[in-house]
Amino acid sequence: MVPTHYAVSEVLILLVALWTAQALWRHKIFYGALGIVLFGSAAAFGAVRFGFGLDNENLTTMHRFVGQFGGLIGLVLFICQLMIGANTGHKWHLRHAAIAGPAILLALFLPSTRVTLFLIWLLGFVVLSATRTPQIALRGPVKAALAGVMLVNVLVLRQASWLTPAESWHAFHFVVACWLLAIYTLLVSQRAEN
Repeated sequence: MVPTHYAVSEVLILLVALWTAQALWRHKIFYGALGIVLFGSAAAFGAVRFGFGLDNENLTTMHRFVGQFGGLIGLVLFICQLMIGANTGHKWHLRHAAIAGPAILLALFLPSTRVTLFLIWLLGFVVLSATRTPQIALRGPVKAALAGVMLVNVLVLRQASWLTPAESWHAFHFVVACWLLAIYTLLVSQRAEN
């Protein structure tokens, strides 16, 4: 059984997700808000799972699914939101949809691809944020850093061998919460400049 304290960092993500999603929705940044809701949903599953000691196979599988698959869809939504704000044109939205659709289906039916696809979309999000968002008044490296927090998190802290499992868990989830705040900053900065 996983210790109850694992729920603490899940609750942190959930609180940040609730606040940022609501704030984005008020600003009419709908795709960004929905993307954040998906990350918050994964945290809600974790908070219930660990907080109430419900460590059964079905809930574990659902938590993993919502975290990985929902995270991928959340990233697709973040990219859609940036593309809308950047006025990239209809053809780029269609190209993104033509690539994202099959990737989402692949992730749905082949779970082993989810983390890889998440990392690919995350890298795309970082590149798009840094290079194709003139409507965001921040400098390119700052935009890349805000968008890339999660990339470093996944590559360095997720299941880090140099940390105990509990330390790795809490560090990873704390950085996820910080990244959601960074996403909020990127998307609201975009809206303020339009």
